[in-house]
Amino acid sequence: MDSPEIALSIEDKRWNEIADLQKLCEQAVATAMANINIRPFAELSLAFIDDAKMQALNKQYRKKDKPTNVLSFPATPIDGFMPLLGDIVLAYETIQAEAQAAHISCEDHLTHLVIHGFYHLQGYDHETPQDAKIMEALEIKTLHHLDISNPYAREILL
Repeated sequence: MDSPEIALSIEDKRWNEIADLQKLCEQAVATAMANINIRPFAELSLAFIDDAKMQALNKQYRKKDKPTNVLSFPATPIDGFMPLLGDIVLAYETIQAEAQAAHISCEDHLTHLVIHGFYHLQGYDHETPQDAKIMEALEIKTLHHLDISNPYAREILL
């Protein structure tokens, strides 16, 4: 399978402060893909927005009237193939605040959230304690390959 396209949409210009954002996302997704049997896909979309837009999305789709750090929206397969895996949406202010509170770089936290969102699009979730344990272990393993420490050893909630 050819490498999928990772398409970025930067709606909040503050995201341009992250050096090599495209490369960060591509590396996070490639490393995540190497750790599971993936559902094949041709493209993945990542949207970089602000908290106000994230709050509106969170309210509309999850009935939670507050911003969150990341949301994932899976696409619909066509004849069993996923031309577009889905969308991962990331909120600037929330991610910055969480990284600062955890005393980690925004890049490391963002990498974790891209991986987290990607695994959601691959069918993983954390709705039950057992599912959460599986997903967290997979994220920890993936992040370890990128020399990023275990985010679940800190108090950051997803």
